[in-house]
Amino acid sequence: MKIVAIANQKGGCGKTTTAINLSSAIARLGKKVLLIDLDPQAHATFGLGLSNAPVDKSIYNVLTDNNERRRDIAHCIVNISENLDMIPSNILLSTLEQELKDTEGAVSKLFESICAGRLNYEYTIIDCPPSLGFLTFNALRAANIVIVTVDMGAFSLMGVGKLLGMIELIKVKINHAPQVRALATLYDRRLKYSETMLKEIKTFFKDQLLETIIRLNVTLKKSVAQGISVLQLDSKSNGAHDHMALAQEVIRMEGAEEFKQALAEVSFKQEEAVLPVAPRIPAIQPAAEPVERGTVFSINAPRAKEIYIVGDFNHWKMDESSRLAKLDNGVWQKKFNLASGKYRYKFVVDGEWLLDSQNAEKEQNPFGTYDSVKKL
Repeated sequence: MKIVAIANQKGGCGKTTTAINLSSAIARLGKKVLLIDLDPQAHATFGLGLSNAPVDKSIYNVLTDNNERRRDIAHCIVNISENLDMIPSNILLSTLEQELKDTEGAVSKLFESICAGRLNYEYTIIDCPPSLGFLTFNALRAANIVIVTVDMGAFSLMGVGKLLGMIELIKVKINHAPQVRALATLYDRRLKYSETMLKEIKTFFKDQLLETIIRLNVTLKKSVAQGISVLQLDSKSNGAHDHMALAQEVIRMEGAEEFKQALAEVSFKQEEAVLPVAPRIPAIQPAAEPVERGTVFSINAPRAKEIYIVGDFNHWKMDESSRLAKLDNGVWQKKFNLASGKYRYKFVVDGEWLLDSQNAEKEQNPFGTYDSVKKL
């Protein structure tokens, strides 16, 4: 089963519209689909006409540890149309993070529930909330494909880096790396500004941008208001055409395998990079030990509570050995003895991934973000 999370911390960029209509389009193509509304605002639930869904049949009831409220995932599935089912949401979902704050493995609750349910679906689509909190983390943990919806607004790319950084953090913490793709939405070909923004989005995401572009279409708004998919309202509209094209493109994708292969290749190169490199010396001279040098990494962050550095040289592990020490002047430092070579790295400042502001050298990584690069 492919699990696809539709995510962006920015609101109004077409996440829910995409989740509803992508699910419907894949179902129309003969695939069994489950749509999970993971947003406490329950817009996808309302958008498919389930405004009066039973309060004990929601994704909250699947994920809660409250014995009185907890339900098996199969109990919470509601049929929408042929090949399309849904698990609705309700406002109680907003209390879940506080409820599970002391529960071990809480960020994997959704993933474990889907696995334990042994669900007979070919695709599960997750509509994420417009935030980077506990619920979105659960969705990213469960997904093997993440589609980032990006609209044509001036602030469209703001915050995308933090979402991609969260995906990187999941890779480091639990060794899970979903494939990331961006989807251009709300494109109005009548506006020159839309073309300008689309070029910026292409520059940012490069090959990770999906070919399909979701055009601005009033039928999409009408369908949501009526609680049905755009395919049901008008199968000949631009909105229906675009989401059918998107469904076909998603079906053609190979899940996370391509991305995992890229990660494996990167990891192999990283392991090579940290091997000691012996200097070339004439045969008549005695053998010498590999040359290593003390390299200090530092960052000025006086208000930070904790800072780690992860990179090739410590296999991207965030533990006590990678924690920086804070000096009296607010600068944090860590020294490593490194052999000659090229090293990728990043700082993790109170959970946020940051490049080294003192180092202009950087290279793009498979996650769509950048790593700082140091050559010794």
